[in-house]
Amino acid sequence: MLRLRSFFSASSIAVIGASNNRVKVGHQILRNLLRENMNHHEPKKLFPVNPSSSSILGLPAFPSITAITTPVELVIIVTPMPTVKSLVDEITERNTRFSVRDRVKSVIIISAGFAETSEAGGQLQTEISLKLQAAGIHLLGPNTLGIIHPSSHLNASFAQSDIPEGNLGIISQSGAMLTAIFHALKDRQAGVSFAISLGNKAGVNENDCLEYALHDHQTRAVIMYLESFSDLPQFFELCSQLRLQKPVLLLKGGTSSRGQTASASHTAALATNQVLLEAASQQMGFTLVKTIEELMNVSFFLAQHRQLPENVMVITNAGGPAVTTIDALSAVQVPLASWSKASHAEFDDLLPGFKPSNPLDLLGDASPERFRAAIQIARTDAQVDSMLVIVTPQAVTDLEGTVQTLIDQRGRKPLFVALMGGDHLEKLRHKLRENQIVCSAFPNDLVESLHVLHQLSRQKYGNETFMGSAIHAKSVSQLKPPNLREAFQLLASHGFQLPKYSIINQADFARWPQLTYPLFAKTANLSLLHKKELGAVYGVVNTPEEARLAYQTLQKFGNDVLFQEVIIAQHELLLGIENDPQFGLYLSIGLGGSYTNILADRVYIFLPATKKKLISLWQMTKAYQALKNDRAICDLVVDQMVNLQKLIMKNPWIRSVEINPLAIGNGQVLAADVKLGIKV
Repeated sequence: MLRLRSFFSASSIAVIGASNNRVKVGHQILRNLLRENMNHHEPKKLFPVNPSSSSILGLPAFPSITAITTPVELVIIVTPMPTVKSLVDEITERNTRFSVRDRVKSVIIISAGFAETSEAGGQLQTEISLKLQAAGIHLLGPNTLGIIHPSSHLNASFAQSDIPEGNLGIISQSGAMLTAIFHALKDRQAGVSFAISLGNKAGVNENDCLEYALHDHQTRAVIMYLESFSDLPQFFELCSQLRLQKPVLLLKGGTSSRGQTASASHTAALATNQVLLEAASQQMGFTLVKTIEELMNVSFFLAQHRQLPENVMVITNAGGPAVTTIDALSAVQVPLASWSKASHAEFDDLLPGFKPSNPLDLLGDASPERFRAAIQIARTDAQVDSMLVIVTPQAVTDLEGTVQTLIDQRGRKPLFVALMGGDHLEKLRHKLRENQIVCSAFPNDLVESLHVLHQLSRQKYGNETFMGSAIHAKSVSQLKPPNLREAFQLLASHGFQLPKYSIINQADFARWPQLTYPLFAKTANLSLLHKKELGAVYGVVNTPEEARLAYQTLQKFGNDVLFQEVIIAQHELLLGIENDPQFGLYLSIGLGGSYTNILADRVYIFLPATKKKLISLWQMTKAYQALKNDRAICDLVVDQMVNLQKLIMKNPWIRSVEINPLAIGNGQVLAADVKLGIKV
């Protein structure tokens, strides 16, 4: 939070690379700063720095940052990449000649050509970042559009100059995405509380911005475009705190292999597991959107409405589009409204002859007055939270009158309008948007927006915050990987039931032990993956002779061979925990054994998680649907989930643990096999 405040509160700013040339980025940044000064009763002190100019945009220019003898709080660097290192050296050296209060506190590096372009650029970026960090100077960038804070009259960017003030906090790893949002917001009479282009994130990152948004009273919703994450467990914590107060919307770039390649060359972004990210969004309280259009439409709504839409009433003059819209809303589980008994009586007065239904079809000859009556009834109905109005241009339709009626009838309850037809209707759509009504040419676009808004509405009911960063930070190495006997002992000590087993080694082979048959034989080598494909699983043995033959066959995979009682399992599960370098600790469960990669039954939760959360996770699986009538077994499965979480919390040297299968049969839940990965 303090990082961003040092940028927003700066009262003296130097622009290194300022220029009189209008096409230069340094010119645009200084011009934006000057324009903001014109609207501020306490203008900021601005210092253009360019050795080739004596004055720039009417301000005296300085040959270098060290030539400025008065305090400078924020420095913006807009010069070619090879010059940046020496400029940073000048800034840090200059600070030694000023008191702590008067030193440069923040630097924005607009320049590109660093980690996003080459390994050498990445090394230079790291070197610069460490120098500034050692000097106690906050960094934004490099490769950034800049930073905007309208209430502080700060536009330290080369975006357009007329960015409206509003209530949306916008965090973007792409400068171009920011400028697109700015233009669209202006058209829809919406604005921003702050906007930050993160660039390569060598200093300020998305978590700094989320922390600021959490405590900023002007910010009512947070909109993000990210291509990578700086610290996912901390990101999760902050989102889980924000969900209690403000919606958090995320468009993640680089979800495909080609997209990941593009984002790496754009902002030096690292790839992220999209399946885990989607699971995290449900637990942590942020909502993912899939397209730029969804991001824009939902952003406009959040800028203009406090109430998130729930039960939707569809009102139309076109039956076919309304029916398909109801189908689409149902498919994405957006709740549909029903008319109350009180509204039934109002229909007799205001809409005689029309049956209260959803969708409400006002017929092809619907007049503006008929639309007005329908919306009036919906506005006073406690069972209707929002309205989706579909208007088609039929022969008798008064489009201009209907549009004006919709504008006149807007109120506390959200109103969405699909004005169907060609481009010639765009002026009317623009009129609706100017009056803070979300409008589209097709209802399916609005269905997508309502789906996202419904997800946001569900997120706000989560009342638990996530605290995973401290766990993720643990890093304890085990000197020696455990063998299977030690792994089984570890499971048993944490409450897992195991099948009866013996692990036979070379010494046992000479004096073959007394075993009870039949037994299942396979290698006890924990380091082998895909044992069956490698031939490291022998199968059932019924006699000592078969067992000795199995041992001799399997010995090539390691001296230890597992002989385990034959389990008749009605069901097999996979239960595991992974300590991912990006995501931190997460638990997964679903169908296991031979179904592991066939039925795609896998759900995830990030740790730590309460028993209540683990129960909810278990109930999301296909395996639960098969077992839900056996309460005792389901309770045992949840107990094993709790036990596995305790095991990994107490043993931070474990990187991953997978029990597959967790065999279910004869009223028992048995850990039949385990894989352990350790931190190195």
